[in-house]
Amino acid sequence: MTQMGFLLDQKYCIGCQTCQAACRARHGLTPGVYPRQASSSQIELRGPYISLACNHCSNPACVDVCPTGAVSKREDGIVVHDPEVCIGCYSCEKACPYGAPQENDLNDRMVKCDMCAARLDKGENPACVDACPVKVLTVGTIEDLEAQGGVVEGVGFAVEATDPNIRFIPIA
Repeated sequence: MTQMGFLLDQKYCIGCQTCQAACRARHGLTPGVYPRQASSSQIELRGPYISLACNHCSNPACVDVCPTGAVSKREDGIVVHDPEVCIGCYSCEKACPYGAPQENDLNDRMVKCDMCAARLDKGENPACVDACPVKVLTVGTIEDLEAQGGVVEGVGFAVEATDPNIRFIPIA
């Protein structure tokens, strides 16, 4: 099975939060609900900065606890959420050690990063990747991300038992 994931080059991230804004806009969410959360250079004057969303874990805790099957894992390893099936019970939010699922206050359902799966299916990049002005956020298979120098733990990020699929190029 292929496993897709994100790669963040922390050496060059400028903390602009453009990835966060693009993700919120793509999902049509109100300010304050951010499926991708990024640290800000306006708050933290010095990096390293971090940008995190759903980590599309190999063993996602959110999938196992969803009573309706609204959260599922695709063959390519992307963890997706179907708001039409979601009942807003918060089980996925409580199970996720990274706080990825959040309440969408527009429909009282959960929302999470789905790696812009529909865009990937059409050969396009996720909105956050395209929006990054310094191109430090990329997407690909875990094997490709590790071949690019990505490692499991970045500055400000520790690995949980869910086996998250994000890789970092940390500040040396």
